[in-house]
Amino acid sequence: MRPDPESGFTLLEVIVAFAISALAVALLYQGTTGGLGATETASKTTEAVLLARSHLAAIGHGAVIAPQDSNGADGAGYNWHLRIRPIATREMNLSDSDRANDTKPTNAVLYEVVVTESWQDGPRTRMIALSTHRFELKTADGG
Repeated sequence: MRPDPESGFTLLEVIVAFAISALAVALLYQGTTGGLGATETASKTTEAVLLARSHLAAIGHGAVIAPQDSNGADGAGYNWHLRIRPIATREMNLSDSDRANDTKPTNAVLYEVVVTESWQDGPRTRMIALSTHRFELKTADGG
């Protein structure tokens, strides 16, 4: 027996086609929402990096270079943490002409500076940390 060319699709074929279409739409939706979430996370991370860089830029340019461990809020849900600690100290070897001009012994101090920015992303806390080293000369009188 030959199938009738005008018979159309069977109910089973229609259900299978509908299921495949529904699966494709669900995957498209999931991909779109995942992409939007990734874009939001990237935007928040970029903002956190900019905030952390502004804290690093202030060290030695208005903010004192000294051992410290401090924190605060940057607004918009961002919190910062700053840690400065000395990692090396060396007495400077002054030439005779330098000693004639400055009688105080001078030490070179190398500091590690770490700024951490954190923010809430739904149920999880995200954070980035930037670090650098800063150099400062100290005289015997602490200046």
